Amino acid sequence: MTRGKSKKTESIRLTVARNAKLAREYAGLTQRDMLQITGIGQAYLSQVEDGRWNIGVDNVAKIARATGFEPHDLLNPNFDPASLSRKRAAARR
Repeated sequence: MTRGKSKKTESIRLTVARNAKLAREYAGLTQRDMLQITGIGQAYLSQVEDGRWNIGVDNVAKIARATGFEPHDLLNPNFDPASLSRKRAAARR
């Protein structure tokens, strides 16, 4: 077994990075807002959103909940915050 990042691991990290940023922006939050809501530092969040840093599951959950989504949403390579929000709002009616 080789050490280092596998392509699959890197792909998941980049998916979470992209989706964390999409969710935050969709919620109208800045990285500074996220610090206040979640306690996740702005520099760390910036590195996560750029795909340079792995993120733990606890922090994925904090970001998801702060932005109105579920943790599994941020792992979805087809994540579309606007579409998902509309579907969930329709399901609540």
